[in-house]
Amino acid sequence: MKEDMDDDNSTASNLFRISVSRFSFGSPDRKEVRRSPRKPSPVVRAIPVKRRGSESGQEQSEDIKTAGSSSRGNSRSPKKQKRSYAPPEAYAHLRELQDHLKQDLEVVFCGINPGKKSAEIGHHFGNPSNHFWWCLHRSGFTDTQLPPHHDFNLPDKFSLGLTNLIDRPTTEQTELSREEQLAGVPLFLAKMARYRPLIVCFVGIGIAKVVESSLKVNLGSDTKSWGLRPYKMVHPNPSAYPETLFFAAPSTSGLVTQFQRPEKARIFGELRQIVANLKAGTLSTTQMMMIPPHHSAQIPNS
Repeated sequence: MKEDMDDDNSTASNLFRISVSRFSFGSPDRKEVRRSPRKPSPVVRAIPVKRRGSESGQEQSEDIKTAGSSSRGNSRSPKKQKRSYAPPEAYAHLRELQDHLKQDLEVVFCGINPGKKSAEIGHHFGNPSNHFWWCLHRSGFTDTQLPPHHDFNLPDKFSLGLTNLIDRPTTEQTELSREEQLAGVPLFLAKMARYRPLIVCFVGIGIAKVVESSLKVNLGSDTKSWGLRPYKMVHPNPSAYPETLFFAAPSTSGLVTQFQRPEKARIFGELRQIVANLKAGTLSTTQMMMIPPHHSAQIPNS
């Protein structure tokens, strides 16, 4: 009987331990957590942003660097080098252009010298990138846009003429020396004294500066770089016009970007209005200075 009681107590004790063990705070076995493979971080590249330059008006590209991107140097194409002086023999294979002039024209347009393309085709302002013929039509001087090979029609059909300060052709104006540009002024002025146009238009502000430097004309501080000049040529024996005035316009070359094409045409339009005012007698020239005598240079009769 006692043994039976001991067995019962032992069994009860074991059951108690088992029940107590269920509430123990033992640490459970840890299982390794599997993680998905890490995705590679995306590569962020520099984004080109266009900004407008404050002075030149040209768009400039600038890289904005973001986090995780590598810096890269801006690759810029080298600027085109300006040509230096070229002796006459460098372009001896090109022909000079013929002037298209006659007496008493309303406007004579004067370029600095024939460009290479113009000399190759034998006509004024012959480069397709030149804006001259477009501006001439857009401003109302011609009723249609003439091609360069119709340049000989300007005097008879439109009372317009064409000439150059220097006869020899080059690719760029920088290939002319300063000395030969100044040396061309007396012959040019003698030519204008002979043909007596109402007004001469320099197609290029630099041409006006060369002429004014040769004449030693002192311009006022309020004189614009372009527009009507404050001097005139007086003709002792005039036929249609007693005076010739001078006007400076921007170069119509496509390489000249200080003035865009619409602005060049607008300035040609201002010249056309001056012609109309002179013919109507509504523009006074009494305050203009007379340029010095210019008959020392002789030009052959044509």
